[in-house]
Amino acid sequence: MKRILLLVNPISGKRIARKNLMDLCQILSGEDNFVTVHVTRFAFDATQFVMDHGKEFDILVACGGDGTLNEVISGALRSSFDGDIGFLPCGTTNDLAHSLGLPATLTRAARVIASGEAKPLDFGLFNHDRYFTYIASFGAFTEVSYSTDQNMKNIFGHAAYVAEAFSRLKDLRSYHVRIDCDGTVLEDDFIFGAAANSLSIGGVLKLKRDKVDMHDGYHELLLVQTPKNPADLARLSKELISGEYSDRAVSFLRGKEITFTCDEPIAFCVDGEYAGAHKTASITNVHDRVKIFYP
Repeated sequence: MKRILLLVNPISGKRIARKNLMDLCQILSGEDNFVTVHVTRFAFDATQFVMDHGKEFDILVACGGDGTLNEVISGALRSSFDGDIGFLPCGTTNDLAHSLGLPATLTRAARVIASGEAKPLDFGLFNHDRYFTYIASFGAFTEVSYSTDQNMKNIFGHAAYVAEAFSRLKDLRSYHVRIDCDGTVLEDDFIFGAAANSLSIGGVLKLKRDKVDMHDGYHELLLVQTPKNPADLARLSKELISGEYSDRAVSFLRGKEITFTCDEPIAFCVDGEYAGAHKTASITNVHDRVKIFYP
């Protein structure tokens, strides 16, 4: 018998977890598993609950969006939990779930956990004290995920992100940043920077599967220089949408240790949540510490 802790974010996505809770418990219970449900009540509740009780279970299952998974992973990495992680995605964009090939239907995703095998997956550590599952970023559109109203997300889904993103085009800012990626140094003016372990960023930017290995000990680093004129911006937009990243204004690298040094405090976002404004931000790849169920 395996002991499973199901941590449910009741407001994630379109609140579909509530409608499927009994079915999910039945699937995860299987023949003889024992399922305990904890419904989160406030930010970082899942992290604290896992730190306090995670070692009592064999499997932790996050039911919610990327932020909910982040909380569960953070609790697992901060505690003595040595079991496996499952993810039932019901957020707005579910970037990591798409990258892992998890089914969009909650009950099908539950069957992956019930009958599958957990495999290692890289995660990240931001500024030595905050874990993230798939992305840390600054600049253009970074604020969209945490500033878009939750009710708008629930009603309009991913379209709410797109609407918010387009509303911010007129406010694009340029940041002077020095980046050290495993000893390779770049310094320039950038409108966007991200260290990611995913095929999808914000549900808008895409990375091709042959460019990303989600268990190689490296994060993919994507940097976009400040366009000089509207023609540059149009060219860059096409480049980012296509996912080719061959333009001279776009840099694509890989690194185990990445440091951003900024002229001014810059707002960073990790897994769709605000991570504060920093003049220096370090990214460390966390390799072979956690196993997660995916096809």
